[in-house]
Amino acid sequence: MLFSLLSVGAKNAGRVPEKGVYLHILWLKLDPTVFFLYVGQSIEVPVRLRRHRDPDYRSQNPSLHYFVWDRGINHENFEVDEDFVFLAEVDSDDPNLLNLLEMWCSLMLQTLTKNTLLKYLPENGVSPYAGKHLNVALPLHQRPNKIQVEPQDPSIFHSLDPLVQRYYASLRRRFYELKFSPNPNVRAYYESVIRQRVVSRVKRYTPKVNELCNGLEVEVRVSPDKRWNTFIQSFCLSYFRFIIPITWGHLEEKAPVQVRPELITEEEFKANGRIPNIYCLEATKQDPASRLALFVEGTFADGAPFAGWLRSRGDHLVFKMNSFVDMLEGTTMLEVSKRTRRWWSLKHNDQNGRIKKVNGYNK
Repeated sequence: MLFSLLSVGAKNAGRVPEKGVYLHILWLKLDPTVFFLYVGQSIEVPVRLRRHRDPDYRSQNPSLHYFVWDRGINHENFEVDEDFVFLAEVDSDDPNLLNLLEMWCSLMLQTLTKNTLLKYLPENGVSPYAGKHLNVALPLHQRPNKIQVEPQDPSIFHSLDPLVQRYYASLRRRFYELKFSPNPNVRAYYESVIRQRVVSRVKRYTPKVNELCNGLEVEVRVSPDKRWNTFIQSFCLSYFRFIIPITWGHLEEKAPVQVRPELITEEEFKANGRIPNIYCLEATKQDPASRLALFVEGTFADGAPFAGWLRSRGDHLVFKMNSFVDMLEGTTMLEVSKRTRRWWSLKHNDQNGRIKKVNGYNK
């Protein structure tokens, strides 16, 4: 099959088109039966290929494609040979045309993630090697001249352009699908990114609560619930714990999820009422919690992506979420502890000089 793919570009006779869709084929030097495919497109194909072949550019723009290409630098068994062939040439600068052509080629060659192929191809149309190749982003969501943003960067949630939000949300979900790829090289790329993110997170300062509305990635903890003979899936934002319902699906211990609190102002609340998708269902109009919603997305243990708005009930929860909203708006926990209908947690020195934490509710 490898040589059949290489022959696709024979009619180009070494000519590189100015605009079009290309296929990058990489295969192991030690075993050419192991190969990887990447479909790309550009209105400046020669420039794009020069960048692809520049090791400095690849090191500064990490991706699954470049990870597989350069893995042989440190691991001799993974050294690759590679070549580009050209699948389509166009005269138009229309980005939608190129996106459609790239999407069609990616589906035909099945270079996208398995979940994407299952969504866009007919039933029984997905081949056994689905998920082994190197396209992560969905071509239909790409934009011309888009700013290159790390797909795990939660600040993309605040783009005013819904297409930008959809593109990067899609890209982020498809990144997490790589964990379940049948290709060990793809899984190795996923693990290397996660390891680096953990190192970066340790080096970084802990984000303040009032910065959480920019969105962030957190890890899920899975603990047994002996009372109901089941388990609890939860994550923490500062002092506050949130539960992802098991009715949504099962998550692995320490699975990463992306969380975005949304908060409307008091003026917006007075004009329009409580926030859509409210998190705290029993919050009254006097409660700051009536202005809070919480969006979460990630990938279940079986590889299926999920996204949705969390909901919860409980009188004590209302007090906690009132405090959470206060802190999102810049109030300190000490100030929170002086307000009504609040939960608080403070530290003080006991008579022996030891630090002691005290929690409470103000009605």
